[in-house]
Parts: sequence; C-alpha cells; structure tokens
Amino acid sequence: MRRSSIVACFMSYVVLALGCGVFGLVPKTFAQSPATTLYFLRHGENQRRLVATGVGTFAEVCTPGRTCCEQVLNPLGLARRDALADWFLKHGLAKGLTHLIATNKPRTVQTLAALAVASGLGGDRDGDGVPDGTDDDLVPGDGIHQYPADKRECDPGFEDTIGSKPKIIAAILELPPGSEAVIANHSETLYSIITETTGIDTSDPVLFPKEDGSSTRVRNFNDLWVVKLVAPGTGRLVHHHVFDLALQTRNE
Repeated sequence: MRRSSIVACFMSYVVLALGCGVFGLVPKTFAQSPATTLYFLRHGENQRRLVATGVGTFAEVCTPGRTCCEQVLNPLGLARRDALADWFLKHGLAKGLTHLIATNKPRTVQTLAALAVASGLGGDRDGDGVPDGTDDDLVPGDGIHQYPADKRECDPGFEDTIGSKPKIIAAILELPPGSEAVIANHSETLYSIITETTGIDTSDPVLFPKEDGSSTRVRNFNDLWVVKLVAPGTGRLVHHHVFDLALQTRNE
C-alpha cells in the first residue's frame, strides 16, 4: 500500500475516533447539548402573616410553640414581584421560561407568582377557573414548583429553609438541558445552592453581596444572577443585575 494511502486511512480513523469520543473527548451528543439558563434571586421583602380574629384584632399564623410563623411578602415585596415580571416581559425572556422553582415558603412562591402568569407557566389559560400549570404541590397549577411539595410553612414537621436546600439542588440538577429556570430562594441558602449546582465561587463580595458579619448570607433583595449551566456543577456567571424597586438594571 502506498504511503499516501496509509496516511489517508489513518486520518479517516482519527476523524471517526474523534467523532465517537474514543480518545476521551466529550461525545458529540453531549457536546451539542444546549446550556441551561438559571436565574437566581432572593425572595422579596416579607412580613409575618396576620389573620383577623375579630373586629380590630389580629393574630399571627404560627406553630403552637411559635417555632415558625408564616411569612408573606409585604407591600414592597409585592411591588418587587410585579416589577420582576415586567422586567422579564420587557426583555423578551418571560415566554422562554420553562421552570419556576421555589421553596414551600409563601414568600418565595409569591415572588414568582406574577412571573408565572406572564410566562404562561401558570394561571387559568383556558378560562375554566382552574390553574393550568403542570406543578403538583401545595398550590397545584400555579406554575411554580415548590420544594418540599407537601408541607406548608408551619405544618407539623415543617421544613426550614436549610431543610429544603437538598430538594432545590436536586430539582435544578434534574432540569433538562436547554431549560430556562428562575429560582427564588432564601438569604441563608441561595449562595450555597448556586455553588453546589454550578460550581461558581460566590466569595466575591461585589458580585455576591453579603450581610454584615456574614460570609454566606445574601445582603439585598435587588440582585439577579444569570448563570449558564453546561453540566452539573459546571457553570459560568453571565450577568449580575442590580435593580432598583422598579427593577431597572444599573448595568444596562
């Protein structure tokens, strides 16, 4: 066989081998999987929930031992919720969302409620009076996936925010490639969730502001981190948006 023919045969084998991942390279099907887009944010400003017990009297919704009191968004948090949905609509991102992920705490669910309607993932789309989302949890059909799905904030045996973290991490890592998900979480768990799902170092105090005296807790209510996840534990920070109340980004 001529030398040129041998070389041609060898090169053909190399091309075939590379395409099949024989030499330890990423298989073609994996390399072509689309990246997942993750939007991380802390829930909006909140307050303890009060319910009327009579004319002019109110009581907090708490466990008997007051180890847990239900917390909902206050007026500022509700304004931020609506502005968040408006921002996603303004930037043409709302309709592309595939998942909304919250804990079982009302403050995280409420933070995503307006966005659920704006994205079409929740709400009564067919007009029959029943929400049409695919989620099956404490509020079925609202378009927001809650973790844990079957315990209210102050139910007996309720999950605290730390207890919900493994469920949130698992939900993020199980997202199909190419998903676009918004994750509303809590000050004490959000940064560790970002690191454990994407591998991103959250120690930078400018990109990831912390409460005074803490190295782990989110400081503000007005940050949005956009991350591209290419594989479990491997992601890159695309944008860190800092919003005012109307959620006009300062870096636009």
